[in-house]
Amino acid sequence: MKLLYLNTRFYVILLIVIVIFVVGFFITAFFYVALVFLSAFTLVLCVEYFMLFHQQKGITSERIIADRFSNGDANEVTIKIQNNYGFSCDLLIIDELPFQLQERSFSISDSLSKYSKKSVQYDVNPKERGVYEYGAINIYVSTLTKFIRKKYTFSANQKVAVYPSFLNLRKYELFASRTALLPNGIKRTRKIGQSSEFEQIKEYVLGDDLRHVNWKATAKRQHIMVNHYQEEKAQNVYLLIDKGRTMKMPFNGMSLLDYAINASLMLANISIKKQDKAGLWTFDKKTDIFLKADNKTLQLRRIIESLYSITTDFKESNYEYILSESLKKIQKRSLLILFTNFETVDALKRQLPYLRALAKKHVVLTVIFENTLLDEIYSKKINSSKDIYIQTIASKFVHEKYLIMQELQLHGIKTIYTKPADLSINLLNKYLEIKQQEII
Repeated sequence: MKLLYLNTRFYVILLIVIVIFVVGFFITAFFYVALVFLSAFTLVLCVEYFMLFHQQKGITSERIIADRFSNGDANEVTIKIQNNYGFSCDLLIIDELPFQLQERSFSISDSLSKYSKKSVQYDVNPKERGVYEYGAINIYVSTLTKFIRKKYTFSANQKVAVYPSFLNLRKYELFASRTALLPNGIKRTRKIGQSSEFEQIKEYVLGDDLRHVNWKATAKRQHIMVNHYQEEKAQNVYLLIDKGRTMKMPFNGMSLLDYAINASLMLANISIKKQDKAGLWTFDKKTDIFLKADNKTLQLRRIIESLYSITTDFKESNYEYILSESLKKIQKRSLLILFTNFETVDALKRQLPYLRALAKKHVVLTVIFENTLLDEIYSKKINSSKDIYIQTIASKFVHEKYLIMQELQLHGIKTIYTKPADLSINLLNKYLEIKQQEII
């Protein structure tokens, strides 16, 4: 009987029967009416019970989800249902969502005709990376009378990994391909022996560098063969993600770190598609992950897998260490995109000497996050002296952001001032602008 549940309609009818019986104690005719009513109700219940329980697998179902979810995006979940009953039935579908989604009472009401199939879709929007575990699919089935219902349970303990946002990669690829700002990421000039990138073996012609004679090929073909090379000018793009305490700040359910991770994945994909070399560097007091810039096919997967497990804590980031390590790790002039969160000018000035030193050797682009909560407070209508006080404090912090930008730009450090939600598109535009200027 654990599978048997009573609907609200059952209790309503039962209450009506009881009321008629009570009236029947005073008016005899109502007593007989109540008996007839109760008998009919009992008969209907027996028929409905038989219809639902005579078949063990009247309903079958399964949950279809992707191998991975995209963080911060709408991810589709499909529940397939098959009705094996010879009658139409009403369904109440309760899917046990992962606790990270903070959905306590998620349900879908639907109906299904006899011997038919249906797919029910819904979207989930995860706000943090990690492993999500689904519980069971609970389906409550009723006949058209809806007095009782039978419970079916399917697909327990289904896990899915939530990765940095990858669903929108294609969208940004299309955007980048359509803009006139985007030159080719790699520029090649046919020169002989001026680079380490091998092109092909060709027969020697007058003017070729004899230092690049391929003696094995020469012996095999009985002609002088030389190695030809291409001069490669692929731009290095390093994504520097500060894992310090300031990046733990939340906006719309996601931390600044997650916004930075999603934007980093987007730009890594775009730069690799355009033949630039993308690298990754995450740090706080020390280096957490360092991936040397590369544009090979597997580089994007390496970046995705690295970004998947990144977390932040309350440590203060060490920019002096980053400066010293950059001299060892990044030899070629590169575009360094720094994702951090300076809230005050004083916080910036503590790190400014190291950023200035980085900017002397590389093109440094610093992301400055707009505090949207402060903007809301600042634009709120004033109704009391308390509101004036709060707005004054908010305006001070907003002004600090502009002073931070000015200070950085004064020292030749490029900036992006953006809302967290607009980071990806604004970063892409800035990247295209820098490439057009050819200053890397």
